[in-house]
Amino acid sequence: MESIGKKKVTLLQDKALDLGEQGAVRLSRTQLSRRAFLKGATGLAASALAADQFTGWSEAAPFREYIPYDASRDAHYGHHFGWIEHHRPAPDTLGEKFVFVRLKYPGGDWFTNAVNYYRWPADTKFTELLARYTSIDVDLHEHPQYVSIEEDDIDHLCSYPFIFMTGHLGVRFSDDDIRKLREYLDRGGFLHVEDCDIRVNRMRPAVYHLMRQVFPEKKFERLDISHPIYHTLYDHNEYLGGDKLVTPDGDFDEAIMIDDRIAVYFCPSDLNCAWEGRVCEPGGEEQRRWAFEQGMNIVTYALTH
Repeated sequence: MESIGKKKVTLLQDKALDLGEQGAVRLSRTQLSRRAFLKGATGLAASALAADQFTGWSEAAPFREYIPYDASRDAHYGHHFGWIEHHRPAPDTLGEKFVFVRLKYPGGDWFTNAVNYYRWPADTKFTELLARYTSIDVDLHEHPQYVSIEEDDIDHLCSYPFIFMTGHLGVRFSDDDIRKLREYLDRGGFLHVEDCDIRVNRMRPAVYHLMRQVFPEKKFERLDISHPIYHTLYDHNEYLGGDKLVTPDGDFDEAIMIDDRIAVYFCPSDLNCAWEGRVCEPGGEEQRRWAFEQGMNIVTYALTH
């Protein structure tokens, strides 16, 4: 199998996570070895879409893209909020820097929190802090970056060891989209999925259904707080969540496992909205710090497992 190579990453030592009014936390002294992101071909069991693939979506809301696309610059425009542009790395730089990319997918608001709607774009604020407070070599961009499950081929998707996915409304993956996602995950890719508002009760059922199509033989497993993904950089011994901690179904994370590693991490408490600067309930700014810390834990886990 061809690999894009390995890279050593270490944490910056004794640095405070500066979130302004949010206060500060301390990073531990740890050295991590970045895993190889495999691009070689793997066996793939195709799965057919069932007729009820749109589970979790209200029929009153049709599947469509909600923000305009400018083909001349290969970018979407979030109305008066800002641009969301593609990132396509040069072939000779693949694997040299970590790029935080979100997944553009059909059938929902894949772009939520990506544009400057509230306090700051969630993705760019998170990557700014990831670059500042770890020695992971982060490729910073003015705008949030994305890849498309429909438009990008599998080799391009496999240029990124970590892909982020969020939304409120649901998903609409074709047979080909499902095959690509399974191959991406089988090759070693990591998908971080969030429900932007569990109270709406659309995204979570749709994600469950999608994953039954991607991995018919697997089920989501509840993650215990002792799992390494909560302790890679920060020791989290209590689940505080993103901007909303909704009990009893939204106060824990779940995962799809391949062998002994997390391949799909599902978070119902919405770290992304906390990264955007929204009010965090019930824990306030301590909860926001937890959300940024856990985001760094997740990325580090994805790069080292």
